Amino acid sequence: MGRITFLGTGDPLNEERAQTSLAVALAGGETLLLDTSSGTILLRQLATAGIALAGIRHIFVTHRHFDHAGGLAPLLVALTALPDASVTVYAEPVTLHALRDLLALTIPGVEDWLGSRLHWRKTPPGATVQVGDVALTPFSVEHGIECTGCVLAQGGRTAVFTADTRPCHAVVTAARAADLLIHEAYSLDAAAPAAHGFGHSTAADAGRAAHAAGAQRLLLTHLRARRFMDPAALSAEAAAQFGAPVEVAHDLAVAPF
Repeated sequence: MGRITFLGTGDPLNEERAQTSLAVALAGGETLLLDTSSGTILLRQLATAGIALAGIRHIFVTHRHFDHAGGLAPLLVALTALPDASVTVYAEPVTLHALRDLLALTIPGVEDWLGSRLHWRKTPPGATVQVGDVALTPFSVEHGIECTGCVLAQGGRTAVFTADTRPCHAVVTAARAADLLIHEAYSLDAAAPAAHGFGHSTAADAGRAAHAAGAQRLLLTHLRARRFMDPAALSAEAAAQFGAPVEVAHDLAVAPF
């Protein structure tokens, strides 16, 4: 059975939570990161979760927004101090180019510091890559810029991460009969125009997608602060559409799949 640790579950302006990053446990003690949160907070979350930096061998970045890619630079700098560390960064081509430009602006030289221990791999939507014992397949979602969710297949089970997206059929297709769908939830359906305008989904959108896909479980993430949105209300609205209880992620929670 697979295991995903939620290092960050907040939206970009949520001071109560770290921003988006998920750690997928791989065979042999290695780790695949999905997104890198917003900055050095990622290093703290990894330490608190007991995830060794040296074991982070793979990083998949869904898109270039700071709350998903901002922790890449400090993580790579931290890895330079570990002589046995090596890592491959995966992203769709435009995102990958943007990440390298960002590093050149914010921490010039880090690619040289890591040298042959740092690898970049273009992963266009639909192209499955083998990451340790996980088969990772990116798929395009609708967020206003290039952005990819991903399907993770491990040990005969499947988890799907939507990244940031307004409702789109690609999520339903990717999550068909998935054991776990991890879906963002910006608001309740009453605020759908604002959510969709920002390239995000409502809790009801998440529930409808999970129901249409026939997913076994639905877990909500990328949450706004409590002063804007009650997680329990998001869960209830999603569950009404999904037809089963819906979980809400919190920082450092572990979800099996």
